[in-house]
Amino acid sequence: MACSEACTAAGAPVVSTYEPKGTFERAGSTDVYLIGAGALGVVLVPDIFGFGHKQVFQVADRFAEAGFNVCVMDPFHGNPWTMDKFPPKPEHDFKGWLAREAGWGRMRPHVHDAVAKLKEAGATKFGCIGFCWGVSIAMQAGQEATFSGVGGPHPSLFGHDLDFAEKVQCPVVLLPAEGDADTAPIKKILDRRAYGSKCVYQRFDDQTHGFVAARGDWSKPEVAAAAGKAIGIMADFLKHAMLDPPAEKNGGGGAHGGAAHAEVGHGHHGTSNANHPGHGHHGIGHGVGHKKAI
Repeated sequence: MACSEACTAAGAPVVSTYEPKGTFERAGSTDVYLIGAGALGVVLVPDIFGFGHKQVFQVADRFAEAGFNVCVMDPFHGNPWTMDKFPPKPEHDFKGWLAREAGWGRMRPHVHDAVAKLKEAGATKFGCIGFCWGVSIAMQAGQEATFSGVGGPHPSLFGHDLDFAEKVQCPVVLLPAEGDADTAPIKKILDRRAYGSKCVYQRFDDQTHGFVAARGDWSKPEVAAAAGKAIGIMADFLKHAMLDPPAEKNGGGGAHGGAAHAEVGHGHHGTSNANHPGHGHHGIGHGVGHKKAI
């Protein structure tokens, strides 16, 4: 199985001249990038291009500017998917490579090493955000009590959408781009959860898959604006998930609990959560995401 059609159509990663502001260290046996400070810790999981492209470090720096203690993990130990095999062909066995090199069984210890690193830096609450394939790792991390919120932009879940939705134990943020799968089946399941009102779903159908990660050409103002908005949405989501009291303690959850959630926006200007009005173009997606030009 090759990667998704949206992933293939997005093309090769963009070459970035961005200079990361943080530090490169080790967490257990894993290389990590650290930036930020404070009690709100975020583990970032890159796309299949790993640490080979700088965009993920710029995203990490933006999360740090929004008040987070950030640890980006290198899931591929310096050996990400190579450009000579992109886009993947059936004979490249892309899905097999992911399963061998970066299945949850292999990734879980590295995710927790990243959490331990954040604890050393003073973090006490944790979220996990992935990019493209990395969203699948974030969703599996969300099956454990360690994390208060998980998800990410342009998710590639390889047909495990419903399985992940059934098992995740915390609020989810999903920001699909052009050609990415519909999140409605996931939303239908999570709307019945006690935390369903904290979940956020918003499409960026005017942006290519990977626009917040290695495929995003942030030299284009419209892409920079969309990426900044997406980072702002995720920052706002994580703060709500980490800091708000548990949702619907006295009656929510289950099929009759009812989640106060509405998917409204499909594109750059819409909001996707009735409880998070700041997600519109003039809310946190603009205020946080556009502190600096990217």
